[in-house]
This record gives sequence, C-alpha cells and structure tokens, in this order.
Amino acid sequence: MKMKTLQNLKLNFNWGTIAFIMHRISGLALVFYILAHIYSISMVTGGEQSFNDMMASYDTPFGHIIEYLLFLAVLWHLFNGLRITITDLLRFSHQGKRLFVWVFILSGIIAIASLFVFFPELKTLLGGE
Repeated sequence: MKMKTLQNLKLNFNWGTIAFIMHRISGLALVFYILAHIYSISMVTGGEQSFNDMMASYDTPFGHIIEYLLFLAVLWHLFNGLRITITDLLRFSHQGKRLFVWVFILSGIIAIASLFVFFPELKTLLGGE
C-alpha cells in the first residue's frame, strides 16, 4: 500500500503537491509545538520558580533557533492557508503555481526581516548598533 502511495505521488507531482506536503509538515510542527507549550505552561503548577526556570531554559541560542523555526512554520502555514482559501473560494486553481510562488516570496521577505528580531546579536555581528 505504501509503495502505491509513493508511486501516485511521483506520478502526480506538481506545485500543489509540494504545497500540500509542506502544509502538512508545518501543521504537524504546530501540533508538536502546542504539546510543548502545554507542558511548559503546566510548570505554573510547580510554583513561580519552577515556571521561571522553564522559561529561562528557552532563553538560549538553541531556544531562539527553535522559536524562529516555529515562527517560520506559522508563517508558511498562514500564507499557504490563505493561498488554499483564495484558490478554493475564488476559483483560482489555474493560478496555483503563481500563488505558490507568492507564498514563498511573502514568507521569505518576512522571514528575512524577522531574523533581527529573533537574533538581535546579528545586528552587532553585521556592524550595526
């Protein structure tokens, strides 16, 4: 059964397939995030110090990278969801490739612009403030 699915995917590979796969991956990433978020918030029951220790453990370079990857997943999921809505409601299925490219462009612009928000040390590294 699995081989047949992969064969169908290979035969029907197009822009919509790529968008579908990426939408599913970003959706799964958001599900895993919400589980981690619920776990982090549950630290409140351990008291204020327990919660503060948990939040401090996220304020590391690795935590910033994970937070940025979460932002990218939300960004992609948002714009691809809008693309799906536009395609379905306005019957723009003939513009699928163009809309897919716009999802990448908008996500890329915002992702690059937000690098300095998530990683303020990049400003000093690049000779800024």
